Amino acid sequence: MTSDSLLIDFGQGKTNSWISVNDGVMGGRSIGLVNYEENLLRLEGEISFENNGGFASVRSDYFNKNLTEWSSVTIRYRSEGQSLGFVLNHYQRWYLPNYKVILPNTKMKWEEVTYSLEDFKEYRIGRPTGRSIDQGKLSEIIRFGFITNDKREGSFKAEIDFIEFTQ
Repeated sequence: MTSDSLLIDFGQGKTNSWISVNDGVMGGRSIGLVNYEENLLRLEGEISFENNGGFASVRSDYFNKNLTEWSSVTIRYRSEGQSLGFVLNHYQRWYLPNYKVILPNTKMKWEEVTYSLEDFKEYRIGRPTGRSIDQGKLSEIIRFGFITNDKREGSFKAEIDFIEFTQ
């Protein structure tokens, strides 16, 4: 890792203040539990469509971050049962757009994926708008998160080692 990066390193005693936010906030019945091990964050649970449910997520605290000095993001993770969306939030209100890239299901094999920040697409209430993120939005990111992405019922598990933004 270089000094020209923004590193979010998960695990006990590292970055461990992310919280679970599931469809229960809107009446759904999905379960998503967050745990920290020595070197990772784990999100696991069960997706249910009961009562208009369908997602589980883990999200950072709110902050103000200008990401325009970085050009890409690398994420080391593994998952099963669902692909994940890595989300950049520009707004606090859930119904306003957010920006997401998709992390494929790895069948619990560790992967390191790198995306250009230009790869982030705009979503509104879980649906793509066809737009990409712009520099204005990148200059005012207020939260990061991971969300189940496949709109499929059943169990899932994801483990995230780190997120690193680089130039």
